[in-house]
Amino acid sequence: MAGLYFHIPFCSQKCNYCDFYSIVPLHRKPEFVSALAKELENRANELDGEIIDTIYFGGGTPSLLSINELKLIKDAIVHNYKLNSDLEFTFEANPENITQSYLVELLKLNINRLSIGIQSFRNEDLEFLKRTHSAQDAIRSVKLASQSGFSNISMDLIYGLPNLDILAWSENLKQAFDLPIQHLSAYHLSYESGTLLHKKLKNGAFKPLAESKSTEQFELLLKMVDNAQFEMYEISNFALAKAYSNHNMSYWKQKKYLGFGPSAHSFNLKERSWNVSNLVEYNQGVLNGKSIRQIEKLSVVDRANEMIMTNLRTKWGIDLFTFETNFGINALNRLLLNAEPFIQTKWMVKATNQLHLTQEGYLVSDFIIERLFAVD
Repeated sequence: MAGLYFHIPFCSQKCNYCDFYSIVPLHRKPEFVSALAKELENRANELDGEIIDTIYFGGGTPSLLSINELKLIKDAIVHNYKLNSDLEFTFEANPENITQSYLVELLKLNINRLSIGIQSFRNEDLEFLKRTHSAQDAIRSVKLASQSGFSNISMDLIYGLPNLDILAWSENLKQAFDLPIQHLSAYHLSYESGTLLHKKLKNGAFKPLAESKSTEQFELLLKMVDNAQFEMYEISNFALAKAYSNHNMSYWKQKKYLGFGPSAHSFNLKERSWNVSNLVEYNQGVLNGKSIRQIEKLSVVDRANEMIMTNLRTKWGIDLFTFETNFGINALNRLLLNAEPFIQTKWMVKATNQLHLTQEGYLVSDFIIERLFAVD
């Protein structure tokens, strides 16, 4: 079982915190769709006929594609890949692009999961982040998606903003849970090198939120999702009635996936590969039969570290039997030895065949994971 990811690189405006590859001009969309269809054809044999369980359209802003453009891509998928009849098909959309007619057409394409990039219900936050929608747009988009027939709706929120106090964060979460959503992704604001926000921070335009206040906001998040009966199944992801993001689970549980489009990554359990992060080079390369990918072969240590890093982000943690099967008893013993101090401090728990973080451990997860990594 495997997944397909599509990186749609177009944006109406570049958000100042985003370091994903994206471009604003839209005139290359037709050529991009042709290249995407060609890449789908070229790589059809890479999964050896495995059934596709999940499809994910991310970006960028997939909702800038027209329905006709989406139909062309969907036709290329169906023509080249075997799809599970119970396929999860996720589509990212921005609130300002969502209309009832567009949503109805998405449903006709068998898109059954909508992920809406809300980020905040406060206009001052949206302006700070350089988002192109308003708080009212955000509320309207979720309600319209539900009314149009989507029953699996996710939204993104960001906390840890410089001027976001605990009361405002509480109101953001309250508004989220008042809407008909089944999934919430909540991320702490990060200042990625090369972004406009990072430059402003370095220039002293604002001060980042104190770490203690970030911790307070994360703890409130955990309390409020629990009160709303949402399950924390990954550090930043929460689901109502087990409405997990199955596609993202393939990343965290290390299943195969192919990535299409500029900058998209792929993983086949032994290698990682990624496409060139340039739309012109991607389009011309694919359409002219040239290589547009780089490949990294993963060593045993690389694979062990990836399993530690991705699995520990989830509530299930590391399956110790699987870890031993893949990497041997010596690697398992080393992992457990390194984990013992964190078990003693109650930052981790070792169950019969499972090693996972506690709520306190999630607060220092990066610190723990780094110290569990295997070395050559």
